[in-house]
Amino acid sequence: MNKEKKRFNYLIPKRFYLLFSMAVCLMLVLVARLAYMQLLNRDFYIHKLATASKKKITLPSVRGEIFDAKGRILVASIPKQVVTFTRLNTMTGEELKKTAQKLYSLVDLTSIRLTNRQIVDYYLADSEIYRQVVESLPSDKRLTNDGNLLPESEIYQNAIASVDSSSLEYSEEEKKIAYLYSQMNAVANFETGVIVTDDLTAEQAALIAAGGNSLPGISLSNSWERQMTDSSLSGLLGKVSREGSGLPAEEAKDYLKKGYALNDRVGISYLEKEYEEELQGSRVIKEVNLDKNGNFENIQTVTKGEKGKNLKLTIDSDFQSGVENILKKYFETELAKGNATFSEGVYAVALDPDSGSVLAMTGIKHDLDTGVLETDSLGAYTNVFVPGSVVKGATLTAGWENGAIIGNQVLIDQPITLSGMNVINSWFTQYGSQSISAVQALEYSSNSYMVQMALDLLNAPYGSNQEIDDSQVQSAMEKLRFSLAEYGLGVKTGIDLPNESIGYLPTEYTFGSVLTNSFGQFDNYTTLQLAQYVATVANGGKRISPHLVEGVYQSDSLGKLGTLETEIKTQELNKVNISEEEMSLIQSGFYSVVHGGSGFTTGGTLNQGAITSISAKTGTAETNVKTNEGQIQNTINTNVVAYAPSTNPQIAVAVVFPHNTDLAANISHVITRDIINLFISQQEN
Repeated sequence: MNKEKKRFNYLIPKRFYLLFSMAVCLMLVLVARLAYMQLLNRDFYIHKLATASKKKITLPSVRGEIFDAKGRILVASIPKQVVTFTRLNTMTGEELKKTAQKLYSLVDLTSIRLTNRQIVDYYLADSEIYRQVVESLPSDKRLTNDGNLLPESEIYQNAIASVDSSSLEYSEEEKKIAYLYSQMNAVANFETGVIVTDDLTAEQAALIAAGGNSLPGISLSNSWERQMTDSSLSGLLGKVSREGSGLPAEEAKDYLKKGYALNDRVGISYLEKEYEEELQGSRVIKEVNLDKNGNFENIQTVTKGEKGKNLKLTIDSDFQSGVENILKKYFETELAKGNATFSEGVYAVALDPDSGSVLAMTGIKHDLDTGVLETDSLGAYTNVFVPGSVVKGATLTAGWENGAIIGNQVLIDQPITLSGMNVINSWFTQYGSQSISAVQALEYSSNSYMVQMALDLLNAPYGSNQEIDDSQVQSAMEKLRFSLAEYGLGVKTGIDLPNESIGYLPTEYTFGSVLTNSFGQFDNYTTLQLAQYVATVANGGKRISPHLVEGVYQSDSLGKLGTLETEIKTQELNKVNISEEEMSLIQSGFYSVVHGGSGFTTGGTLNQGAITSISAKTGTAETNVKTNEGQIQNTINTNVVAYAPSTNPQIAVAVVFPHNTDLAANISHVITRDIINLFISQQEN
């Protein structure tokens, strides 16, 4: 017993010393941590404490405006005052409901958009009603299996689900109050949202401003209304999100990373979207200061914000309207003749071949069911068409790049007879086979010349009734498409607009597809791609990215354009990989298309009535459509690519008129000539 007692007495001080040592160690760790926080990392924790007691609120500034090439306003931002609501962390649903009721007496609401969920939210904002609804819930909708309360958010969702919105019979007045409440309730803590109402009168704005404590969180802010001039450019200019709708859901995450707020209005299409960051402007930043308990103290303005930048376009709206009128006039003429019954419209794009500036981009859309005509500028860069022989300049390029021809080589224009295919003729073969050069192949628009080059790409130089080795088909198509792409055909042009079409390039094809593609009867392109192609020919082989915006300008306090801040510079995408001599042969061919003296010259109509020298390539693509009766109607796409003047070109134009039933139509020739005449005459005035 004595031994055990001695052992026990020995262990007590040993344990005591161990506990004491552990306490000392913990104290030393605590002292070291405090030293680290207060001495070594003092600035970090002071900043953290300061930011914990401050919350930032951002508000958008007035959006920048858009002007045409002559400085005429196309899209204006009309300033207006709007009601805003800043939600503090202490505000309850019941308080929001009372504020909404008071605000309703000061504003007008003509139309509202109220969901069933919003009606139920408004109903449950009354604390007594909410308590009763929760108490009536089944126990498993309120409590866990252990008898503890479920999370408040889960209980609320169960309460929402238990209420039948159809049983809540509110008056129209009460529904409008519920609409105001739902907007306020959607604002997160320490955020500010716009409360959508009818436009405020001066008297209403004054009453709201004087509301003070009776309208907690409610204030007036400067906003704007987007006002667009009626023109054919409207489609290209795009739209912005509505007041109250804020960021598009599918892009919200990206915008938030850039510093946007959820309630910011942004460009949602075309130029408004493409130049969103320039047009948006810098935001008003306010700071909410909290006390040590996290309660609201005051709000201070940190940054006043700045109006967005202005855009100046490369397009003169007078020229754009003139092109649109030309298209409409000739399309209506063809409709009256019965030639355009099955045509979906007519499109034109004009570019500056050296800078890539878009001079005009428009179209007339024909509704095949109703017959209604409307402006369709977007179709010029989104709709695709079979181009026909206009692409033959690019096909010659494939011939030179792959050794199929050398220089202005002469080939025999003859019927091409291949096993398993219909005979391929040039339109003038009825006069007999003849020797023609590369330049003449463009002037006369020889299919035979192009097909013989394509056969060489297939490693199958032409011999009557020969069979083609299919193993070379993919390689040959890739070579041909590579050369076409050097001019912008089948690839993105690089225009400063979203959602550009790259054309339609089928992935399944045969050797016959390679042959027909050589004269523009397989791949499909947009009118804009054809314009970039001819602009590349006009400037000697540089593919320039087209652009609609000439520059970004500072906002002017008087509502004018302001001073230039950033010029949109010419961007060269690539250079066509042929010699200057070979490019000059294409240019000579384009000149001969219009000015050649042969009876086989294909574009003489372009020279009739022209006020300047025009170079061009015409194209007729054989197509067909199915009528409402299910019959097949033979039609043609009558297309032209052109530039002028032939020396030192100032304008490059592409015109596409699809599905014309006049199989000998040259209406696109006349349209192209008139567009060029209009441009030259306006430049001279």
